[in-house]
Amino acid sequence: MKEFVAYLGALDDLSLLIEHRMLMWRDIYPDLSKSLEDHRNLTQNWIQEKLLEKKLIPLMVKTLSGEVAGSGCILIQEDQPRPDMNKLEYPYLLSMYTLPEYRKMGVASLIVTEAIKWSKDNGYDRISLHASNQGRTLYENLGFKQTNEMRLKLV
Repeated sequence: MKEFVAYLGALDDLSLLIEHRMLMWRDIYPDLSKSLEDHRNLTQNWIQEKLLEKKLIPLMVKTLSGEVAGSGCILIQEDQPRPDMNKLEYPYLLSMYTLPEYRKMGVASLIVTEAIKWSKDNGYDRISLHASNQGRTLYENLGFKQTNEMRLKLV
């Protein structure tokens, strides 16, 4: 079985983070593959801005031989004050992507475990995410619980 190592990414990983986010959306919404390319520049600008603001923390996983196997990101989001919170920000896990040849080998679990550790080490009391159908079991196995957030699409 392959061994992997997790590490915090940096601005140098920008092109890889963009590519992984685009591939993630393609996997989730295959019918939108063509229109996704229209969002590449917007995605690049957004990721770069958040990295420079230190509001996006890339989590990378590579093989022992140095091949990147997957990535994810923590976005530090602002929240409103609530009695059950200790900060007005919280980590939100997003852009989870594992290259197909490394799937079902623990890469995504390693990314999520590192995200949880980073969040605890930085004094946060929770971490949130939106689970795709493919990822739901992984997150549930790591202790995530579904919440009751609702959404109304306006357009």
